[in-house]
Amino acid sequence: MYFKRFAGVAIMLAALAGCSKPAPVVVVVPPPAPVGHVYPTIVAVPAPTSRRIHITPVQQVQIQQAFNVIALKSALMVGALSCGQQDKYDAFMTEFQPHILSEQHVMDSYFRRIAGYSYHAKEDDFVTLLANNQSVTGINEGSMFCLNNQAEFNAVMALHSPDELDRFVTAQAPSQP
Repeated sequence: MYFKRFAGVAIMLAALAGCSKPAPVVVVVPPPAPVGHVYPTIVAVPAPTSRRIHITPVQQVQIQQAFNVIALKSALMVGALSCGQQDKYDAFMTEFQPHILSEQHVMDSYFRRIAGYSYHAKEDDFVTLLANNQSVTGINEGSMFCLNNQAEFNAVMALHSPDELDRFVTAQAPSQP
């Protein structure tokens, strides 16, 4: 008797199970890459080591601008190497090479002024530390890093002049989604 009752319940459950809808498939989609900067765009300029070195406000603006451009170049290089986007980095460098070279000379001159004969070592240390910090940022972003780097390349390649690039690197980064 219990078997018949159990068999009846089992048949009814099987019939109901056949009528149920399959479980929905959950697809995890990463959030979209942020719009605008994905890297900090304003970097700290090392302070002069001597009080005898005076930097005027106009010079400070020029120096800061140069450091920002070189920081963007470094961030894009780190991203390109990490994400296999060397072609995008090459396109960026081809488009803006004269301006980037000019800004590199401003940075070279600044380090020469504040460090004297040891300026090469100080500048190399600064650029290495900058790239290392950008690489650590990329590691912390995980799978979003390459999406973010792609967004940054897209934003940079939409620029058409050195003035636009200068405004781009001066703008503050948006808040992350």
